[in-house]
Amino acid sequence: MNLADLYIIIFQHKKIRLVLTKTRAVVLKEVKFREQSKICSLYTRDFGRISVILKGGRNLKSRLSGLFCTGSLLEVVLYNRSNRDLQLVSEARIIRSPMTAEPSMERFSAIYRLIEILKISTGNEEKNIRLFNALERTLEKLCAPCRNADAAVAWFMLKLISESGFEPSIEQCVTTGKSILPMLQEGSADDLCLTYDPGGVSLPVPAAQKGPPGQRLPVQVYLLMRTLNRLDIRSIDEIDIPADNSRLLCDILQNYCSLHNNYNPSSKNRRIISRILYE
Repeated sequence: MNLADLYIIIFQHKKIRLVLTKTRAVVLKEVKFREQSKICSLYTRDFGRISVILKGGRNLKSRLSGLFCTGSLLEVVLYNRSNRDLQLVSEARIIRSPMTAEPSMERFSAIYRLIEILKISTGNEEKNIRLFNALERTLEKLCAPCRNADAAVAWFMLKLISESGFEPSIEQCVTTGKSILPMLQEGSADDLCLTYDPGGVSLPVPAAQKGPPGQRLPVQVYLLMRTLNRLDIRSIDEIDIPADNSRLLCDILQNYCSLHNNYNPSSKNRRIISRILYE
């Protein structure tokens, strides 16, 4: 059943049609507005990406105070008008919050990366329930103690890439059409390449030949990508994943996704967080 419960309120004198709607949403961004209000960018299950205003939402006495924090998963009730840029939030409750589990820089870094890639990969009012469901499952994992946070983000990015229509070919080489795994088992390749066009994994191209543009994909990282593509995210902590491999896979997939979205990601921000975490 659709989560949205619709109630129509018609103002006869002003001839305005408002719809009071309940839906689930993830907070992508929050900005202070005037003295006590806040404007937030949300990715919602039923309306895609929208902007909302929380009137008085920064007042400690408000029912909305402290709820709309970046990375939180909420159930929100809002007045929805299709011809309005800002929707008005009536009430909300927290379903998942990054702050509910023990503080962890690894989890916070993973959530930051998740939110950033979602912001640049989704447009306004592009509803995609399958993508939202994948996002919700990922946040459920990241808002609890998680030993494979980067792998969870990589899992989500594979779903995002697939839903965006540029899913890479993982099982067959995009240049030769041959199955990749048997050739790796034979020891025919030490490294692979994730190509942009056509999108997919490619076996090494001889130096004398010019292959399609792409980025280096180490075999172990490829095997992790292949595993995550087949895995239920709820089982992600049951497998042993080297942290370096999951971080590198996140970088590779983010570059792949960013190129297809014609966006240059904020590598400076990613370098700062990596330096804090791993140096």
